[in-house]
Amino acid sequence: RLFAGDRIHGIMNRFKIPDDQPMEAGILSKQIENAQKKVEEQNFVARKNVLKYDDVMNTQRLVIYDQRRRVLVGEDLSDEVRGWITETVETGVAQFTDSEFAEDWDLDGLVTHMQSLNGTDITVEELRDEVEVTDRAALSEEFVEDALETYAEREQALGADLAREVERYIILQVVDQHWREHLESMDYLREGVHLRAFAQKDPLVEYRGEGHILFEELTGTIRQEVVFTLFHVSVQVEEPALEPMHARDGDLHYEHETSAGADAIAAAGAGAATAVANAPARSSALPVQRQVVNDHKDVGRNDPCWCGSGKKFKKCHGA
Repeated sequence: RLFAGDRIHGIMNRFKIPDDQPMEAGILSKQIENAQKKVEEQNFVARKNVLKYDDVMNTQRLVIYDQRRRVLVGEDLSDEVRGWITETVETGVAQFTDSEFAEDWDLDGLVTHMQSLNGTDITVEELRDEVEVTDRAALSEEFVEDALETYAEREQALGADLAREVERYIILQVVDQHWREHLESMDYLREGVHLRAFAQKDPLVEYRGEGHILFEELTGTIRQEVVFTLFHVSVQVEEPALEPMHARDGDLHYEHETSAGADAIAAAGAGAATAVANAPARSSALPVQRQVVNDHKDVGRNDPCWCGSGKKFKKCHGA
């Protein structure tokens, strides 16, 4: 009835057919078949559009997942990190020298930016003496060389193996954090991109274009943050923990008094003795607590206690 059109509605109204009455006719079967085809066509188009949108994200996932895989398998990423350092420095130089006229370049801001990036101690006066400050390429070369020297010094201080571990850890943390944020941005873009159709624009084309821009921003942010973190991270190597001291057989003392307490310990079985023997000794300076053995079994409960305290036996050692 949803896809039959006005013809079926007219027939039903003419013959006053109730809505809950089943209809059986050749023309009805044909209408149902046509309706089913329309539904399947609509579902196919919907799935096809979903797949096209997913292809955009799948392409980005391949790049990010390949980066994570290289980190997790323990590849040496030092050459790639050096390239990121060069790219980050060149981006910073371009940011502060974007004017066509060299006299409008912000050299003070550029030097401050590089000092915050890798801790360089160069000043504007020293920069003017060492390079031609009106040449953007010369400025980039000077700061790139200084940043790579700082990177080499940190690598030498940490050691090659530890430096590679630090690089992989930082890359993995930064990639995971910004990738999650990027997924949220792409979901937000997809929810509203269909409104571009009112401006006679293809939503899929718009989604691809803006998604590519967001992904380029993502990769640039990841590289810059990795470089900044590498230059500022402080690595503390933990000292190996001391091995716990265990009780030795020679440190165990057994008392063999003929007392009720000793008999009870003997009856407890070898399992308890084994547990005591395997327990770590807390401190060798602790005093040894000896068991008080009652050698006066004939003392009555109301008699003075045999320890000399002046109390009755039942109030003292007989309690």
